[in-house]
Amino acid sequence: GRPEGWGRRGTCAVRGACAMADPVEPAERHPTVMIFHWLFKAAAIVWFLLCTFFIKGFVLNFVISIVLIALDFWTVKNVTGRKLVGLRWWNEANDSGSAWRFESAPEGSRNYNPSEKTWFWVALVGNVGAWAALALMEIFRLKFDYLIIPIIGLTLGSSNLVGYFKCSREAKDQLQSMTTSIMTSA
Repeated sequence: GRPEGWGRRGTCAVRGACAMADPVEPAERHPTVMIFHWLFKAAAIVWFLLCTFFIKGFVLNFVISIVLIALDFWTVKNVTGRKLVGLRWWNEANDSGSAWRFESAPEGSRNYNPSEKTWFWVALVGNVGAWAALALMEIFRLKFDYLIIPIIGLTLGSSNLVGYFKCSREAKDQLQSMTTSIMTSA
């Protein structure tokens, strides 16, 4: 038989009556966090690509671009990494110098949504790739004043990517297995 309170199709007949029957909690979803994870990246890149159509002066374009890049960096570092993948990193400075700290949520402490985890990493890697491509574009266009913007985007995006990579046990395990696979096949 079915546990008490279960209906014909295996669902609870009374809402909340079978809360204990299913031990696997569904993964938390964070649609607002995911939107902002992508929004600031897209806004910074789109603004950089289109800014000269709207404003002819470099200084205002530079300021707006850097503010958008900084919003993305801060959001990823302080909000989306923690909420979407359970990772965070920071730098501690004191009299004896500074130290980088990397932290990941303990195994099983929370159930993270697998698709959100995937899209988190896709956005992080894609952001770095996009800024690298934009930097190359500015070099080929000989627009060295505008080159500083993608360099800053690339630097901050890479900082987040490296920081989260160092936090992630999964990423380390995947890299180790890939390295082992390459070594054994060679």
